[in-house]
Amino acid sequence: MDQAPNRIREHRMAEGLSQQALADRIGTSKVTISDLETGKMQFTQDYMRRIAYALEILPADLLPLSDNPGGLTARERRLIEQLRAAAPDQRDQLHKVADVIAPFKGAEQPEDRLVPRKRVA
Repeated sequence: MDQAPNRIREHRMAEGLSQQALADRIGTSKVTISDLETGKMQFTQDYMRRIAYALEILPADLLPLSDNPGGLTARERRLIEQLRAAAPDQRDQLHKVADVIAPFKGAEQPEDRLVPRKRVA
């Protein structure tokens, strides 16, 4: 199989969990986790919600990237969490470093989507 049917294994491994440990968290068996990861068992919304909750991620993060192109890898999510946990001056420094290393090449976006942009007269 070229691509995994979902990203359960990726996120489980990022958390350092065995199939058994994840199964214990959601009240199922190791075999069920294995079957879900390999696509041998249907990945229902119920399983998606339970696994996402156990891994502290969004259910959509368990979809393959082809089905969720805006989804984040575990490493990208960790980077965002580090940015959010940083002090304001540290965030400014991180943005400056990112702008030098990998300048944004898309349409301009607001600095912080939670705060409306100020209108320029």
